Amino acid sequence: MIYPWQTALWATLQRAREGDHLPHALLFQGEDGCGNEAFVQDLAQSLLCLNPIASGHACQQCRSCHVLASQAHPDFMPVMLHEDRQAILVEQIRELNHFLGLSRSYSPRRVVIISPAERMNINAANSLLKSLEEPAADTHILLLSAHPGSLLPTIRSRCQQMRLPVPDSDAALQWLQQQTLQHSPETLLLAARGKPLTAFDLDSSETLGHYGEWLRHISECAQGQGSITAKSAQWEKFDKTLLLDWQLDAVNSLLKQALIANSAGLPGELQALSGAINKQRLWEIHTKLLAMKALVAHPLNPRLLIEDMLMLWQARY
Repeated sequence: MIYPWQTALWATLQRAREGDHLPHALLFQGEDGCGNEAFVQDLAQSLLCLNPIASGHACQQCRSCHVLASQAHPDFMPVMLHEDRQAILVEQIRELNHFLGLSRSYSPRRVVIISPAERMNINAANSLLKSLEEPAADTHILLLSAHPGSLLPTIRSRCQQMRLPVPDSDAALQWLQQQTLQHSPETLLLAARGKPLTAFDLDSSETLGHYGEWLRHISECAQGQGSITAKSAQWEKFDKTLLLDWQLDAVNSLLKQALIANSAGLPGELQALSGAINKQRLWEIHTKLLAMKALVAHPLNPRLLIEDMLMLWQARY
């Protein structure tokens, strides 16, 4: 089933379907970690179903639904990255074009999912254009991309573009609170940068432990504790972009709480920081973190970059 924050878009698509106005090519755009893959998969199953229910969802009972569940549906084709490849290749799109020219077996239409669509190489993207320009009857091509700007403009212009929503903090938190978790939903959501499915995955991964330790280290720096050199050595080989994102989210949370003069809603990892740094310093840190993010891809000395991050939080007297 789709997630609560996706229901409005689902209803829009079902109204278009009922009115026979659903475009043959749909480009779904949205951030990873928000259940977008499940949404597109559910839409494909719905389109293939022989007896969809009133809400538009697949019945899960018909022959089409059973065959799709067994991953052997003759009217459905997923185009994904192969495990050993960095791009979707032209040979895959040529196979897709051939598939779209075949007669339907028993579903009311043929359905294709291309994901992640931005990973098609230039030859693959150009090969897809004809199928987008001259669609076969009773077919739907569903493209999913977290980075639609990387797609060829000619691909984007031939698709109906649909924005998949990122849930607001309340909706994401409410969903997480309904799951069985080992850690605080608030901490998970903060570490996942507001993305609930990413937060759920973090609950059983080692990354959350790294997140808590990194916040503890910057908190110690803010209180004038510990050695920056020793701390930087520990994080030298860690993903610098992720460390910067965690800090930016921490600053945003601290600023939000400072503006309403209430730290009660902060996760425990940020409680120590809330009283150690004033709003002016938080804005300064925010500005400098953004400048660092522009440099993170450069071949700089990683140890020095980590030290610079930690020094931003260092206590000033």
